[in-house]
Amino acid sequence: MEIAATKISSTASSATEIKGLKNCPIETAFRHVGKKWTVNIIRDMMLGKKRFTEFLQANPEMSTKMLSQRLRDLEKDAIIKKRIVGKNPVRIEYGLTARGEDLNRVLFEMSMFSMKHYGKEVFCEPVPKFDEGRFGIATRTRLGME
Repeated sequence: MEIAATKISSTASSATEIKGLKNCPIETAFRHVGKKWTVNIIRDMMLGKKRFTEFLQANPEMSTKMLSQRLRDLEKDAIIKKRIVGKNPVRIEYGLTARGEDLNRVLFEMSMFSMKHYGKEVFCEPVPKFDEGRFGIATRTRLGME
């Protein structure tokens, strides 16, 4: 299926009024990645594979039950893949699939938005003058987006 960008008419009152859309694509994306802790898990995998305990260390307020559920959800949605890397003791590693890696650009742009518009919440004092070139190019390169 070929997806073409469509200019949204100012007369459309919702995304579902755009010809050919069954559901709003933004709402659909949030149904899959918008649950609590899901973005944190994906963020933690943006620079490489992770193990269960590493997610918990990076997100100390997340329970093991919640982490297990979110990992199952992400695996079911083919955003992450699970791989057994050790047998005794069993060690499991999680990594992003190609579909999951497609979220790198989205999360990067969200981080740029936060740094630009909510710098006081993001940065330690003093808040640096936002320079997308300074933050953007190095990060895009590390994420394989350039």
